[in-house]
Amino acid sequence: MTAFQENDETLSRNEFLATELLKIVNSLPGFFPLKNELQEKLDNLRSVLQGLRPARVMVIGRSRSGKSSLINAICGLKVAEVSHGVPETGMAEWKKYYHNGSDLLHILDTRGFQEKIAPRQYDSAKTPYESIMQAVKKECPDVILFVCKAEDVYVASQEDLNICELIVGEIKKLYRRDLPIIGVLTKCDQLSPPGFLLTDNERNNINVQEHVKSFFAFLREREGLRRHVKEVLPTVTYAQYEDGRNGLILPDKDYRWNITELVETMIKYTPSEIRGSLARMAHIKKFQSHVAITVVIACTALCSFVSINPIPGAAIPVVATIQTFMVMYIGWLSGREFSDQTVKDFFVNGAVGLGANAGMIGIADIALKFIPGFGSLLASGAGAIATKGLGDAAIAYFLTLPEPRNTAS
Repeated sequence: MTAFQENDETLSRNEFLATELLKIVNSLPGFFPLKNELQEKLDNLRSVLQGLRPARVMVIGRSRSGKSSLINAICGLKVAEVSHGVPETGMAEWKKYYHNGSDLLHILDTRGFQEKIAPRQYDSAKTPYESIMQAVKKECPDVILFVCKAEDVYVASQEDLNICELIVGEIKKLYRRDLPIIGVLTKCDQLSPPGFLLTDNERNNINVQEHVKSFFAFLREREGLRRHVKEVLPTVTYAQYEDGRNGLILPDKDYRWNITELVETMIKYTPSEIRGSLARMAHIKKFQSHVAITVVIACTALCSFVSINPIPGAAIPVVATIQTFMVMYIGWLSGREFSDQTVKDFFVNGAVGLGANAGMIGIADIALKFIPGFGSLLASGAGAIATKGLGDAAIAYFLTLPEPRNTAS
């Protein structure tokens, strides 16, 4: 069995568990304490599991606007070839970004609007619009990044908006989805006076903000785009990379600016079930921790619920499965595989003192239930405390260690 097959099997197993627990909770009488809260937490867990698919980001904009450079800046490595003369990108293609062997992010790199000459790479489509729609029919994006070079905001941008409006309209017809659009201004360091970033020069600061406001206004003027447009962010994407495919950014040649804020904005406006993938891809600890804490709270409540069981020992397998999923998911957020091996690594290398937690669950489940009237309640509390401690330990272990090297294809 391959690693990907193991991951799929693990996902199916955990989703089955969440579904079965939800059936049990749904069958409880309406007066049962916390029924609605448990239903909500189980629904959230199922969404988390279903959201382990990669996020899909479509990058569109004028030729030579810096789309490929933006993709590289977001991923932190050389995923797309950057042109310095003839346009490079031909056929619109979903590029797969991998993290430690896991399929994490799909980015649609596209031909530029208003291209004056044919791109270097082959494309059977006659126009950029046709090329983009061929790719969109294969997979629907989750978010659209509409890229414009800062200096070009006032230069023939209406034609770019026409094409964007057509694309958004067709996606609506195909998938019945109202996709969020985030405007991205690139090469903001080239605005007058050139070579300065925001916070470095007040004149440049004002100039950049004026371009942001203008581009946002242009986007919102279009009836077909108005409800889709969320924000416009200024950026600088320039960095130098190691030679070869998937080269990492050279430590002393990283001039990117506002990219973390862009990714945070992408997370903010994408469907909730795929935010874990984006947080994991970008290594933004704040979002990773937020998602992880949410999962720990949900799993703690579930373990408390299933521990209220009149048969001594019967809750242990279910509680252990929930805890395994919890640790596995937190490990996945950090960049590791969603697999049993991730849990094994955690217990071998990072779960100091967790053996006591596991023992406490067993003792509570088998012994405390023999206390008339109080046993189940005490067992529930012990299981919840142990699960919370296990989750906190997993967050500390997985989300503070250095991440493994990324790859893409």
